[in-house]
Amino acid sequence: MTDLAPSRTHGPLGPLAISLSGGGYRAAAFHLGMLRLLHRAGLLDDVVGLSTVSGGTLVGMSWTVSLLDGESFPDFHTRFADWMQRTNVIADALDSLTERRSESRDAWPSLIRGAAGVYDRPDLLNGRRFGELLAARGLPLRQIIFNSTEFHTGVDFRFRVAESPLARIGNGNYRVPRTVAEHLRLADIAAASSCFPGGFEPIVFPQHFSWPKEFPLADALRELGPSYASGLPLMDGGIYDNQGIDALVLALARSDAETLLISDVSAQQTDIYNVPPPSHSRGYLTLQWVARLGWVLFLLALVSAVLLGLDALRAIGDGSWRWTDNFVYLFPGFLAAGVVAGLVWLRQRLQTGAALVQRDVSVNVWDAVRGLTVPEVQELVALRVSSLLSLTSSIFMKRVRGLVYKGVYRDDKYKGRRMASLIYSLTLDWPRLYGQHPWLRPSADLVALARSVSAMGTTLWFDRDVRFEPLDRAGQATTCFILLKHIIEDRPEYDTPGTPLNALFERLRAMWIEYNGPAQP
Repeated sequence: MTDLAPSRTHGPLGPLAISLSGGGYRAAAFHLGMLRLLHRAGLLDDVVGLSTVSGGTLVGMSWTVSLLDGESFPDFHTRFADWMQRTNVIADALDSLTERRSESRDAWPSLIRGAAGVYDRPDLLNGRRFGELLAARGLPLRQIIFNSTEFHTGVDFRFRVAESPLARIGNGNYRVPRTVAEHLRLADIAAASSCFPGGFEPIVFPQHFSWPKEFPLADALRELGPSYASGLPLMDGGIYDNQGIDALVLALARSDAETLLISDVSAQQTDIYNVPPPSHSRGYLTLQWVARLGWVLFLLALVSAVLLGLDALRAIGDGSWRWTDNFVYLFPGFLAAGVVAGLVWLRQRLQTGAALVQRDVSVNVWDAVRGLTVPEVQELVALRVSSLLSLTSSIFMKRVRGLVYKGVYRDDKYKGRRMASLIYSLTLDWPRLYGQHPWLRPSADLVALARSVSAMGTTLWFDRDVRFEPLDRAGQATTCFILLKHIIEDRPEYDTPGTPLNALFERLRAMWIEYNGPAQP
């Protein structure tokens, strides 16, 4: 393949390259609204580059497949919106955990492989393979990147389609030959890109991917080589870059024509974590007393098991055993013996853990904590777990996001050719812009809409609190606003009557007046 699309003339903004951030269904619905706005404005055919992460991959991949099939955008929008509103990915994936697993790759239950099965249903990806995109001709897209993160070297792992057949799939440490990549199931790629930590376990490449009969796993491993023998754990692309910007900028490094449009549903975070107030009561039961009570329970259970066993043997020996004695001797004896075995096992595990800590930090943990009460230990554990979750899910991602944006906005190559459609853009104040163009100021209803969708959680389902319609509308309105802001600030020739840019500006202005009115029911 030498071309994904023939040469063509682009609209007044030139070729566009878009990145769709992660964020579950919140992201997918917001990005779908963004695509809908580009379609209404006549700009969707100008999109030549696409980079997606997690929830952005769900909508971006589905849209790409619709282009392969020649489906109109309105039909795609209706179909994908319907799929999201009736599909609870987590619930359906959980249902698959107990299904019979006959293949060796399914020897143990996996929620992320269950999610891949949901994506692969006939109403979404329907068994499609990556090879269809690699071999595609006539698509407007010249760069397609679905991002995940590999956990061996901790960098981006990219499923990429490009004009050049030499374009790398994977990364510099782990490459995937095209002869292998063409057999990848799109649903598995979507699962790898949306496999967020905490919600899912890693999906292992290639062992956990579904391979066709004509190209089984053994063939894939043979071509991939020994570096993949033990498998490569893949997880959410948002771990490395939740906006997908880095991959897109690298892919466009040799081009200076594209305008970047970043669609980002990362919420503003000014209060990421608060330490909960300490308990007013320290409590009385210390770990030392818990240990002593454990010994008492152990001895009582041991004596009970022995006495019940002796009485059972006596009853059997003198022939007085009746079936009701099963409930008098046998079952209570097993229960007491189980308590003894459980306490012995628990003590061994605690001793092993304490020995590991002492080996690493030269501290006798038991001597340090034996005087703490149970509520105090609970607070110590809760504070560490909650702060660690905030660190990994918010602070690290916020830092990476800032670095990525800083790189793009400091790059003179994209000066005047970059836009960020943030889910909270309509809540920000732009005094100079609104002073010169007061008609562009969002209405109170639109600001309230932006605030409400920004506060929505990251889920893979819709419910009463997280709904499709507000997100879709917010995606359209925000993108319309950002395009107008870009044209006014970076395309001063827009006010020349009769030019294509002026015609685009007037179309967008008319749509903005529509969006900026009262929210439709």
